[in-house]
Amino acid sequence: MRIAAVQTLMGLSPDITVPAAQAAMETAMQMAERPDFLVLPEYFSYYGLDQKRSVALAQPLRETPAFQMARAFAKRHNVGLQGGTILAKVPGEERVENVSVVFDRQGQEIAEYRKIHLFDMGDLGSGAFRESDYIKPGEEIVTWEFDGVTFGTAICFDVRFPELFRALRLKGAAVITLPAAYTMVTGEAHWELLARARAAETQCHFIACGLGGSVVVDGQEKGCYGHSIIVDAWGRVLARAGQGAEIISAGMDMENLHSIRKTMPVMKQRRLTGDPATAF
Repeated sequence: MRIAAVQTLMGLSPDITVPAAQAAMETAMQMAERPDFLVLPEYFSYYGLDQKRSVALAQPLRETPAFQMARAFAKRHNVGLQGGTILAKVPGEERVENVSVVFDRQGQEIAEYRKIHLFDMGDLGSGAFRESDYIKPGEEIVTWEFDGVTFGTAICFDVRFPELFRALRLKGAAVITLPAAYTMVTGEAHWELLARARAAETQCHFIACGLGGSVVVDGQEKGCYGHSIIVDAWGRVLARAGQGAEIISAGMDMENLHSIRKTMPVMKQRRLTGDPATAF
């Protein structure tokens, strides 16, 4: 199975970013080694800088241009597709949801994941962030089957919580995807470190698709780190992107994954299976 991370650029309007994402995926499907599954970044449809802008643009999930484009694209090209994340209205809520939707080769929706861990941070050099002011957190750990392989997913800030990834492995995941929109500061410090750690500790192939580029809002420039990365189950980097629009892909060697798990059966060897204070 070949998976491509389709790294797109920050934008404030789905009128621009959704067609740009579609054009990038069209390019991916013309690659010499055609991908079986595509992953887009977090906020590929538009970058929600604050509560006012994010809520104003949000629509019910299935009515969003991003959802409709991704569903049609998967069916038209007979390809699996994870639509990065989409900010969607929640009935009866002032907040929106940050949702990642997965489609099979027929354009049928097979999974939805809502970001569990929200990015609430002080100023690390690029301004403070409080996603919880306008995003409702998810609660469900999500896996799905595609072409006989179990996938799991998380979103951006989730990558700092290894217990979520351990849970995905326990649910049978062999491939884990991570749509993301990392800041420049946190990306330079921790992006590749965390991606490789999550791959090695779970013994899963790991595809982290980052949003790239920058936007200017109210006279202030905001940038996303990009640098999408594909890591195998041993923690080896198979492909890297830069900060701009770029497509990377790699074949997922499932035989090697099973060999790694057989040789180093960490899931059978672990002892801290509950509260660490009482595990022994």
